[in-house]
Amino acid sequence: MSRFILVAMTIVTVAACDRFPDNGLQIVANLPPDDSCVFDADPDIRLLRGLYDLSYRDPNTGGASDYIIAPLVQSYLVSNALEFQGEQANLQVDNYDITILLPDGTVPTLPEGIVNPYRVDTSAVLPAIERGGSASQEVAAARGIPASYQDALRAILPQYSSIILEIRAGGTTFGGFSQRSAPFRWPVDLCEGCLVNPIPCTIDEFGESCLPGQDVWVGCSSVLPPPVTP
Repeated sequence: MSRFILVAMTIVTVAACDRFPDNGLQIVANLPPDDSCVFDADPDIRLLRGLYDLSYRDPNTGGASDYIIAPLVQSYLVSNALEFQGEQANLQVDNYDITILLPDGTVPTLPEGIVNPYRVDTSAVLPAIERGGSASQEVAAARGIPASYQDALRAILPQYSSIILEIRAGGTTFGGFSQRSAPFRWPVDLCEGCLVNPIPCTIDEFGESCLPGQDVWVGCSSVLPPPVTP
């Protein structure tokens, strides 16, 4: 009985203070970088779903690439600043809890040693808002799928051509209160070779691909050496 009383008291306290409402932190989109490879909170385009080429390898290192996410996070926490005290409702988002799901919403059985769900780091500060104002927002990029998960995803690929990333943002206010968003689901199609250009590219062309091997960015199979200046 005491457990339920404590929860009820906590809810009443939060609502009465109007400081840390339920779902005060939200993820509303996953954004692509702009033409300058910078993540902007107000982009010109938005992707409807992701694409991850499991066969892409960095032509310089030969290593596999992580799948990068850039969620647009919003805070609805209302300012509680006082004349003698700094703002406590500013919110630093510093992690994402991510669960890989199958298209039907179930959790797949992954090989031993592959953790699911898992937590990744990020960093963004969302200022508190004034009462009645719009939510503050920022892009907080992170590693969405580690490259070390590629073999596990290949085992899924024959039966399923896509997965879902269930993402929950987490952080702490400057006043020390923890926040965790509701789940945001991002579908990611899987492929082998769909984003690899078999024709060698120049170093300039390689540099124009913001996130080669994922979404809409084609990666080079190899990079031509720069021309020799006589």
